[in-house]
Amino acid sequence: MSSLPSFVRFGLVGTLGFLVDGGLLQALVDLAGWGVIQARLLSFPAAVFATWLLNRNFTFDQANDGAAGHSFARYVAVSLGGASINFIIYTALVLSVAPMAAFPIMPLAIASIVALAFNYLGSKHFAFR
Repeated sequence: MSSLPSFVRFGLVGTLGFLVDGGLLQALVDLAGWGVIQARLLSFPAAVFATWLLNRNFTFDQANDGAAGHSFARYVAVSLGGASINFIIYTALVLSVAPMAAFPIMPLAIASIVALAFNYLGSKHFAFR
C-alpha cells in the first residue's frame, strides 16, 4: 500500500473520514433527532481525529517522528480551513436546496469533494511536512 501515491492514500483516508463523519451525522439526525447543522458539530471533530491518525501513519508515514502534538495542531489548523470551506458549502446547500436537508449525506459529499484539494495540499505542505 505504501507504493500508492500519497494523494491516493489521502483519498482513501478521506473516504474513511467521510464514512465516520457521514455515519455519525446520519445517526445523530435519524436516531437522536439532532438537527443537520448541530450534528455536524460532533461528527466533524470525530472525523478530523480519525483522519489525522490515519494520515499520520498511512499517508505520510510519520508514526515514529516524535512530533505527534505538533502535527496534530497543524492538522487541526488545516482541517479548520478545509472545514470552513466544507461547512459553508454544506450549510448553503442544506438551507437553500430543500431536498438536501432530508438527505444530509448528499450536501456533505459535495462539500467534502470541494474541500479535498485544500486539505491535501495543506496536509502535505504544512501539517505533515
